[in-house]
Amino acid sequence: MTARIARLGASPGDAHAIADLHTRSRQVAYRGLYGDHYLDHQLPAISRAVWRERFETYAPDADLILAAMEDAGPVALAYASFRLNPEVGLLVDNLHVAPERKGEGLGSRLLSEVARWLCDEHKGAPLHLEVYAPNAAALGFYERKGGVEVARFREKAPGGLEVEVVRYRWTDPTVLACTRSLREPDELKTLYR
Repeated sequence: MTARIARLGASPGDAHAIADLHTRSRQVAYRGLYGDHYLDHQLPAISRAVWRERFETYAPDADLILAAMEDAGPVALAYASFRLNPEVGLLVDNLHVAPERKGEGLGSRLLSEVARWLCDEHKGAPLHLEVYAPNAAALGFYERKGGVEVARFREKAPGGLEVEVVRYRWTDPTVLACTRSLREPDELKTLYR
């Protein structure tokens, strides 16, 4: 089954399903970077609170929430905002795929749709994304997509560990937006309503 890409944000009812997917993905991807107690016991409630706030304060001109949806709910998500770090510009804060769905192109499709939104609604503003340096698979993915490393810094991750963060930049998001799309034809009509 091919997941359809949907733009979310207007309906706070979507927040819990997105938060649960985000939690599952982080519990796998960040094991060893975040403390186990945080991942297993604190993260679910924190994720729900964060996503509830994102949906409640959603500003369609500044925020983008996308999900790859199937009948059972979201299987991948992307969240980008101009409000997270105004000095940087648009920051893709979350790009997560359900662990059992990795390798199906869902992350590529979502990243492409974020870039398309920038091209269509924000005059092709640059795209930025931050990723933990120990996440070698993610680093490779973003580099294959043409991301250019523009900064490295350290931050304290939840659970107390200090981790290095890499910031990537796509000065021209059309290189991502013009990649082969795997969308269903009808999605073109409904994605940006």
